[in-house]
Amino acid sequence: MSNTELQQFPRRLRNCHNIEDLRKAARRALPFPLFDHVDGGSDDETTLRANTAAFGRYCLKPRYCSGVENVDPSTTVLGQRIEWPYFPGPAGGLKYLHRDGEIGVAKAAHNYGTAYAMSGWTNTRPEDISAASNGPRFFQLQPCRSREVMADMIQLAKDTGYQALIVTVDNPVHGNRERDARSGFGVPAAFTARAWASILSRPRWAFGTIPMPGFGLYDKYMDTPERDMNWLANQLITNITWDDLAWMRDQWDGPFAIKGLVAVEDMRAAVDAGVSAVILSNQGARHFDTAPATLDMLPEVMDAVGGEVEVIFDSGIRRGTDILKAIALGATACTGSRLYCYGLAAGGQKGVERALQLLRAEVERDMIFMGAATLDQVNLDSILHNPQA
Repeated sequence: MSNTELQQFPRRLRNCHNIEDLRKAARRALPFPLFDHVDGGSDDETTLRANTAAFGRYCLKPRYCSGVENVDPSTTVLGQRIEWPYFPGPAGGLKYLHRDGEIGVAKAAHNYGTAYAMSGWTNTRPEDISAASNGPRFFQLQPCRSREVMADMIQLAKDTGYQALIVTVDNPVHGNRERDARSGFGVPAAFTARAWASILSRPRWAFGTIPMPGFGLYDKYMDTPERDMNWLANQLITNITWDDLAWMRDQWDGPFAIKGLVAVEDMRAAVDAGVSAVILSNQGARHFDTAPATLDMLPEVMDAVGGEVEVIFDSGIRRGTDILKAIALGATACTGSRLYCYGLAAGGQKGVERALQLLRAEVERDMIFMGAATLDQVNLDSILHNPQA
């Protein structure tokens, strides 16, 4: 990037040269319960490590003397044209990381030529996000036990201009996040003395975050004394069926994606239920440990449903080459949340922009190395698998 473009970032962000640098900056900025909640996975975090390690088993082939100097990494995902094949996926409670929250992430996404997917656990009302940003927006629906509540939320998504619906289905029970258990992070929180000490040692974070914000999508449903956070948790921890999913599909008249599937059998069932896209995701290993790395599943998923629906890839991305490996294996686009959450914690909207700028620059630079002028030229001929790596 040009020096002029780099100067838009504060020095602490200019000194972050990759996502790992932003991760370290986030660790410094956040109390450890918040950082661990973003950074951690479930149980032994086996799948958390596997998600990133899987990319090391694939190589991209450089192609020289191609004459390629400029590239076009644009693609269409969920009915929206984006300038490069990654969009920030749904992550809840973003104002817990920085006061810029969801609006900051949405603005950063749109400033860097891509879409933003709002989480159902947003701290900001969906209509406020729409009013503050002017790019493509996707609405995550977390299934709940009440179809009346779900129908109301789907109507809100229509009324506030969200172009696609993403239904996340991998939360039939709470995952065992042992880092959260040790710190007392939760809803409601029960912080330990060590956690409070860490909070008090981050006054900049505390002054920007306390009192803790509510949930912009769900607050209106909690209007009676019996509807507290325990009621909400009971509503949202639910094991939906394919019939439920087909009902949701009937309520929505635009692009419809299901997120959180790993097994090919579930991908096939999702297609039969009428989805227009599947998001191959183990939720960043936050719920179920020992699941396979999503990159290892991608070839099998493409063979099963790739000709029928968009396949969007999620989990483990840290580099532009990771994005290109998923594209080479057949994905339409990639998504994720951890990496931009690091940026948000490190520097608010500007931190998210730095994360996206680094990733986009890597994608464009590495496409030149690969001799690929467009994403169509990033394909199975571009990638090698070495299972022993």
